[in-house]
Amino acid sequence: MDEKRLVCHDSDKAKTVSVSEDYLAFLHDELSENRVRLREILGESQANALFCWSADRLVTTLGSSRNALSPVEGIAQKLKSWGMQVEVKSKGNTVDISMKCPYAETVHPRLSSKEPKCPLAEYLLGAVRLEDSKSQLLRNDLTKDGVQLKFEKQSD
Repeated sequence: MDEKRLVCHDSDKAKTVSVSEDYLAFLHDELSENRVRLREILGESQANALFCWSADRLVTTLGSSRNALSPVEGIAQKLKSWGMQVEVKSKGNTVDISMKCPYAETVHPRLSSKEPKCPLAEYLLGAVRLEDSKSQLLRNDLTKDGVQLKFEKQSD
């Protein structure tokens, strides 16, 4: 069974556990399929509202760096501590985040969802929304080695 190491954070004490890459693929697929079904049941607008509400709550569950200049930078630092390479670029009312994930090359090809998405986008959306509460996720495009995300800020 292919396995990689995933760092789990419990308070300030990190421990390492083995996690199957098949399990990581399953979680990606589960979340992606749930989003598709929500859009089918609730419609695009209501599903997006629920996604944003969830992002607002999720970002509070993940402690970010106290040394960060912004919530987005704090979450980026947390993701870097998990082994991700994160690049944040802001221009005008958009924020582009590219992330390289150590699991992407083996997990992404295993995904069976027709519309696979990176589940970490929800955390990052929550961080962007801490700076601008009406911000929206525009793109969540998986790549061979990670994800490309685009957020739009909409001033209050």
